[in-house]
Amino acid sequence: MTHRMSRYAVIAVGVLALSGAGVAPAQAVSGPIQSFTFNGTTLTAVNQYSYFPLGPIIPLPVSISRVVDGTAQVVASGKGVVRYPCNGTAINTYTANGVQLSVPCG
Repeated sequence: MTHRMSRYAVIAVGVLALSGAGVAPAQAVSGPIQSFTFNGTTLTAVNQYSYFPLGPIIPLPVSISRVVDGTAQVVASGKGVVRYPCNGTAINTYTANGVQLSVPCG
């Protein structure tokens, strides 16, 4: 962390303390944000690095793959946030960010 970034982190923690808000542990202030979820109509994979609260969010490469006969086949890819719409009800297995989901996604 650069001197400038650490100064921003100290300022942010001070502002939170003065405002009466709960102060999160240092590791919660910034770090990787990764998830892989299904909401009934869409698979969403997130892979970002956050310098919260004052810094940028850096999108990192991410892909969603469908597992067919034990082999992962990429169905969507990009940076930061990737979505894959589901068009059916057949149960299929998908993987992203090291997480595997078996969901009704045609």
